Amino acid sequence: MWTFIQKNTWFRYVIAGMVSFGLFLGLYHIITVEGADNNPRFMMIRLEDIGPGGYYSTLEGIGKLRAVLSYLNEQNVHYSLAVIPRWKNIMPDGTRYDRSIDQLDNSYIQSFDKVLREAAQSNGTIGMHGYTHQVGDERREDGHQASGIGNEFNVPDVPETMTAAFALNRVKEGLSRFQAAGFMPHFWEAPHYHTTPEQDKVFRSYFGLQYQPDTSINSNPPFAQYENVLNTSNGIPSFGNVYVPTTLSYIPSGKDEKFILNQLGKMERINSFFYHPFLEFSHLEPVLDEWGSPVVKDGIPAYQYMHDNKSVLQKLITQLHQKGYPFYSIHDYIPFTPAQRLKIGSAKSTLVQVGHVTGRSEADIVSWDKKTGNIAVTQGKFSAIRNESQPAPQTAATIPYVDGSAFALNSRDNQHKEGLWVVTPTGKLEAYSSLANGFTKKQSWKIPANRWYDLYELRQPNGDCILAGQSIDRSQLLGVYVHGNEVKPIKPYTFRTSSSRDLIVRNVKNQNRQSLLLFKENTSQGVEFELDKTAMQWNLNKVFLDIPEELGNIRFGDFNGDGKEDILRYDAKNMTSRVYQGTTENEYQLLSVFGPWGKANGRIVVADFDGNGKDDIARYPSDDAFLDVALSFQSQNAKE
Repeated sequence: MWTFIQKNTWFRYVIAGMVSFGLFLGLYHIITVEGADNNPRFMMIRLEDIGPGGYYSTLEGIGKLRAVLSYLNEQNVHYSLAVIPRWKNIMPDGTRYDRSIDQLDNSYIQSFDKVLREAAQSNGTIGMHGYTHQVGDERREDGHQASGIGNEFNVPDVPETMTAAFALNRVKEGLSRFQAAGFMPHFWEAPHYHTTPEQDKVFRSYFGLQYQPDTSINSNPPFAQYENVLNTSNGIPSFGNVYVPTTLSYIPSGKDEKFILNQLGKMERINSFFYHPFLEFSHLEPVLDEWGSPVVKDGIPAYQYMHDNKSVLQKLITQLHQKGYPFYSIHDYIPFTPAQRLKIGSAKSTLVQVGHVTGRSEADIVSWDKKTGNIAVTQGKFSAIRNESQPAPQTAATIPYVDGSAFALNSRDNQHKEGLWVVTPTGKLEAYSSLANGFTKKQSWKIPANRWYDLYELRQPNGDCILAGQSIDRSQLLGVYVHGNEVKPIKPYTFRTSSSRDLIVRNVKNQNRQSLLLFKENTSQGVEFELDKTAMQWNLNKVFLDIPEELGNIRFGDFNGDGKEDILRYDAKNMTSRVYQGTTENEYQLLSVFGPWGKANGRIVVADFDGNGKDDIARYPSDDAFLDVALSFQSQNAKE
């Protein structure tokens, strides 16, 4: 062969061309698959130093703030509010100003909280910006006794402010004020980012999302900083944190919208800045009624912009929209917020399902201990602060486990209070109902004897359902069809290989049923297993999704609560997830990329853990005894 190549030089060029083409294809695959992490272009804005004082210390100030927020809502701008829950200052004459958002018997605070609540119910995301954003109870020459101006942590001449204990006390105090006022802050921002590394550990234990850079690593990173570590500083441990920088800083005094616009496209980074709403106040005027009297709405003076597109913020938003930059919420850029961690038992010793078995809106964790046979229910608290303790698991039934058994949640009678399906290798199917004192066996059927690896419930019209799962050697798809009180076996489907695979349950739009799918890894192609009820066998239909071919597997969910199907591209090896939001039927747009978060090669679970109508994700590593949850607060119209 070598002699042939030496004598025929033209053949060398053929080989070289083939090698080059092969390298090109390989490089193309790497670029299109691994390089697809780039997020779409967007803008984020954080409204800074919002609190019950300063420029917002009067009803007029609250009315003006409401006018700015209303304008942002009208322009479909998603925004974050960095809220200082307690506002303090010491005046030159020694007079003390001290107001907090939990003084609910104060009419001014009632109005301030009302405007905050309106923001949270529209396009706003509330975060905690320190506790008082100032230091001490005495007037200081540097002015740091004033909220919104002073440092709160790591103040050199006040040693206690440098300790983790001080940080712990402040975050607890601040959270108690928020909760008493009926708010749950979604992120943390330290005043002036001025803290110590030990204090940052405290904040991470309470908040999975920080709207600031991790200054101990990089004071101005171009993208979010994911810290994939266990938080053990305070309370129950949790996993992972995300820091989001304001890469474009803010508009300094004397500058205009060009300060932000001129930074666009200059380097590879996200676009995020902060802004003080009071800078808009000079462009506002009172709203007058038909008799020329000022309008008061809900006890708050009403204001409006005097002109269109005159203020810095107006001109900036107009030009960004013209350039095709939608305004993302921080929850659109970071589609899931690292939240709680629950101990559930290792995958080797425990089978786990997530659903609703107690009738609550928040998810329940149901675990089956293979050794004891105990089926326990943990009523998870996922809308609470991440480091709060979780309820202890309660034994709801004892069903002896035999190797080759499997179980799934039974929603046939009540989707909001699910029971159990249990299959055994001896050829038995059992249905259990969920009652106040646990699970009670309702019915039992004889089915073909098989050893099961897993089990899935597929709801069908008219109360029917399909129960399907893989054989324990992963070589076959097993199943039975449940109609009324009758159970019919489905002819097993034999897979081409006995390898590990992810079967996926999908809600079929407008058909009141669920289907079972299998996707080829790193592709957007798969098959749907459709039951032929006449022949009682599986038929395979090809499925193609209108998303790029990328690394990872597919999951379905409704991550922004708009009733449309969204897609999660989950890469277990690299611990990243891409979110594609459904726009129209069978069309999807990339929202953003989440991660790395979690541990490599774990199982992904999609469910609405906190009951807010938006599906969340959780990771259940095969070598770990914990379930790590990340919650979704994505916007329904982020792309508009």
